[in-house]
Amino acid sequence: DNFNVYPNPNRGVFNISFVSEKLDNIELIISDDFGKIINIEKKQSFIGEYTKKINLSAYPKGIYIVQIKTNDSFVSKRVVVQ
Repeated sequence: DNFNVYPNPNRGVFNISFVSEKLDNIELIISDDFGKIINIEKKQSFIGEYTKKINLSAYPKGIYIVQIKTNDSFVSKRVVVQ
């Protein structure tokens, strides 16, 4: 519910934000529409608010997938780079 990717669509620069209400191991994965991984970030024992600016302007225009994996959940959002 609290996982946001904005602005969407964008020109290659966008923000990711979410809130983890309990201590958890988090894996943030950004991949292209073909499944090729662009970026992985791992946070161990994370709790609280997370915000990060992502710059994909060096990558081709298209649809990218932003995924958050925790020990017991998985959420993904599509982001359009124009």
